[in-house]
Amino acid sequence: MKDENNCEIELKRILMATDGSAQAFKAISYAVDLARVCGAQITLLMVADLNQHVSAFEQVSLSGYVPAELKIAAFQFLAELMHVIPAEIPAHTRVEIGEPAEIIVRVAEEEESDLIVLGSRGMSSRKGIFTGSVSRYVVKHAYCPVLVSKGMPDDWSEREEQEYEYDG
Repeated sequence: MKDENNCEIELKRILMATDGSAQAFKAISYAVDLARVCGAQITLLMVADLNQHVSAFEQVSLSGYVPAELKIAAFQFLAELMHVIPAEIPAHTRVEIGEPAEIIVRVAEEEESDLIVLGSRGMSSRKGIFTGSVSRYVVKHAYCPVLVSKGMPDDWSEREEQEYEYDG
């Protein structure tokens, strides 16, 4: 059914999951285009993965304490990324701590998302050669449709990669 925005599918809430990679940055353009056409709002989600940033020994010694620096870096990154989203598109940010694939699926349900958009680096095992392990998990477990964007933005340069790189 078409609405006044000429969108043939009903999209009110788009969850855009980013890990700070160029592939995720390309996916944002899809989320923005869909939000514009369908009149949807965007949630920019970044999941700080303790396994990637904190050693197993440190995690045990932290006793559940999440280093504030991880969350602060993620919020700062998302604040910069919000400048990419046009002002007329309602958007907000969300930072979570944990295993990215599981958190993305959980947040999509909590936010009642109509679509999940994410990028794929495709750098995992042979089974995941065409899509990464996070995107593969999300596609399999999400209750809503998932748009997986592959590749780098057409106009991406090394300077931009360093400028937008999340190093939390």
